[in-house]
Amino acid sequence: MAVTDFLRGLNPAQHEAASTTEGPVLILAGAGSGKTKVITCRVAHLLQRGVAPHRILAVSFTNKAAQEMRDRVRALCGKQANDCLLSTFHAFGVRFLREEHAACGLYPGFSILDEADQHDAVRVALRSLGFSTEQYEPRAIHQRIGHYKNLLQAPSGRPMNPLDGVVGHVLPLYQQRLRAMNGCDFDDLIGLPVLALEKDPEVSARWADRFRYVMVDEYQDTNAAQLRLLKALVRGSGNLCVVGDDDQSIYAWRGAVAGNILRFGETFQGARVIPLTQNYRSTNAVLRCANAVISNNPQRHEKSLWSERGDGERVRYQILDNDEEEARWVATDVLKQRATRKLAWRDIGILYRTNAQSRIIEDEIRKAGIPYRIIGGTRFYDRKEIRDVVAWLRIIANGFDEAAYRRAIATPPRGVGDASIERLAEWAKARSVPFFRAVQSADELHQIPQKGKDALREMRDLIEAYRLRFETEPLEDVCRDLLDDKRIGFADECVRASKDAREIQRRIDNIRELPSALFEFRKRHELSKLEDFLAGLSLDTRKEEDGDAQRDELSLMTLHGAKGLEFDAVYLLGLEEGLLPHQRVLDGDGAIEEERRLCYVGITRARILLTLSGARMRLSYGKVQRRKISRFIYEIPEALLDGGHGGVPVPDTAEQKEARVEAAFAALDDIFRD
Repeated sequence: MAVTDFLRGLNPAQHEAASTTEGPVLILAGAGSGKTKVITCRVAHLLQRGVAPHRILAVSFTNKAAQEMRDRVRALCGKQANDCLLSTFHAFGVRFLREEHAACGLYPGFSILDEADQHDAVRVALRSLGFSTEQYEPRAIHQRIGHYKNLLQAPSGRPMNPLDGVVGHVLPLYQQRLRAMNGCDFDDLIGLPVLALEKDPEVSARWADRFRYVMVDEYQDTNAAQLRLLKALVRGSGNLCVVGDDDQSIYAWRGAVAGNILRFGETFQGARVIPLTQNYRSTNAVLRCANAVISNNPQRHEKSLWSERGDGERVRYQILDNDEEEARWVATDVLKQRATRKLAWRDIGILYRTNAQSRIIEDEIRKAGIPYRIIGGTRFYDRKEIRDVVAWLRIIANGFDEAAYRRAIATPPRGVGDASIERLAEWAKARSVPFFRAVQSADELHQIPQKGKDALREMRDLIEAYRLRFETEPLEDVCRDLLDDKRIGFADECVRASKDAREIQRRIDNIRELPSALFEFRKRHELSKLEDFLAGLSLDTRKEEDGDAQRDELSLMTLHGAKGLEFDAVYLLGLEEGLLPHQRVLDGDGAIEEERRLCYVGITRARILLTLSGARMRLSYGKVQRRKISRFIYEIPEALLDGGHGGVPVPDTAEQKEARVEAAFAALDDIFRD
C-alpha cells in the first residue's frame, strides 16, 4: 500500500492536515468538516510511515469519541492500532498514576473515590473546621474545589464566589483525607500528573520521551490543567496536533478556556494553522446564515464555511405573537414538513436556550401526537422541582393522595422526619382512614415531636386555604402565590438543593413555568379546574428513554445538548433578547460571544431545512412580557432570511382574526372616549 493511500479521498485541506505531522499544528475544524476522519487518517498515516504505535497518543473528552477513534483506526490499520494510546484525558491520567503513583504521593492500588465518597470527605472537613453542613452543602463546596483544581490554583484572597472563603479552608483538609485513604478524585487524574511532570525532572524526562506524536480532539474544550499537561508531554518532541473550533467553544461554565485555542500560536511557537472550511453536512443557505452570525465575534480565527451541496432552501424566520402561538406553529409545521419531505421523526430536532422553554413545546407536540424524547435532560414534568410543586397541587385537589402527601411533607423540608411520617401512616392504617386524616389529627399522636405537630398543623391550614382559592380565583394567580409563599419555601428548596448559581436559577425558572402552564390551560378550557389540569399531566406518563437512537422520535434539547448532533430539519426557538442571548449575560454575568457561539452551534446542526423563530410576547411566571427580537437575527442579512427580519407572515386563524377585530374596536373606543 502506497504511503499516501490513507490520505486518498481527503479534500486538499484535510490532506494537508493529516499529512502535516511535525511540530505544533492547529487544525481549525469547522462544523461538519470531517474532523474525525482527519484524525484517524492522520494516525493511520503515521503508522504507515513506520512510527511505532506506542509513540502515538490521541486524547478526547468522552468515552464515545475515544472508542470511535479506536474503531476507525483499527478498521484502517488492523491490530497495530491496539498499541496506540487512544483514550480520554482522564483515562490517560489513570494510566499515568498507575505508573507514577510514588511521584504523585500515592501507593500502589490507590482508589479513585466516587462522588458520594468525595462529598463525605468534604463533609468531614467542614465539620472538623466547625462549618455547618446545612449552610455549606458538601456538594457545592466540592464543586468549587473542582473549579480550583481545574485551574491548578488555590482560592485567592479576593473570592470569586461567596463559597470561596470556606473552600480555602476546606481544600487542604479534603486533600489530606484523600491521601489518608490512598485515594484521589476525578480532577486529580489531571492535576496530579501535571504537578509530577512539572516538579520531578526524572518523571518529566521519561514522559517527554514517551510519545513522539500527541493529538487532541475538541481542543476548544480544554481547561488550564489540561493545557499544562499537554505542554509537559510534548516538551521533548514538540509534535502536538490539536483539532477544534473556537466558534464552538460553549463550555466556559464547565471550566473550558476558549483562550487555549485562540492563543495556540502564542503558546506553541511556530504553529501551523490549517482551517477545514468545507462542510459536508449543510447547504450553503444554512452556512451563510451561520457565517453571518459568528463573524460578529471579535476574537476568533477567521474562517467561512462552504459546501458543495448547493444553495438549498433559504432559512425561514417566523416571528409569532406569543410563545403559545410559536409552539403551536412549530408543532403544526413539523407535521407538515414530515409529511411533504418524507422525513422520519428522528430527522427533526427542536432546539432552545433553556430547559424551561421545553414545557410549552412539549405540551403542543404532545397534543399533536408527535413522539419525542428529551436529549441530555429530563422531560419538564418529570423534573424534581416540578414534581415537588405538583405534589402540593395534587393534595390541594385531592386530599386522599397519600403519595403526594408524603412528598409534600418531605419536600420542602418541614421538620417532620421519616419516623414521624411512618407513625402517621400507621395511625391511619390502624383506624382505616385516609392518610390526610392522620395529618389533620397529628396533635393526637404523642410519638410525634411538638415541632412536627406544629409543622403539620401549618401545612393543613395552608392546604385548606389554597383549596378554597383554587376554586374561586384564576389558577395561575393562586399557583404564583403558592410558589412565593415563604411558609412553604419552594424557592428556598431550589437554593438548598444546589449551591451552584446556574443550577439554582434553572430550577427557579422551571417552577415559574407552572403558572404559565395553568394560564394556558385556563384559556383553552372554559370550565377549568385544578384537578382537570392534573389529570392531563397524569395521562402522559411515558418515561423518557434518552439516548436510544433506534427509536423514531423527534428530538428536543438545549443548545448545549445539541453539540455534535445533526438533523435534516432544525427548529431553533426563542430568538429573543433575554433568551438568546440569555438575560444573565445581558445583566453582565458571562460573555455575549459565548451566546453567539451557542446560536452558531444551533444553526449548524441543520442539514437541509433551518427554521428560526421567536415571539413578540412571552409568558413568564404566568404574566405576559413583551419581547425584543434577538440581535442575532439582525446580524443575518435580510436577503438570507425567507421573509427578512420581519419573518414569514403566518395566516391568522379565525380566533386570531376575531381578536384583532376586537382590539381594533377597543382602540377606536379609546379614541372616541378621549
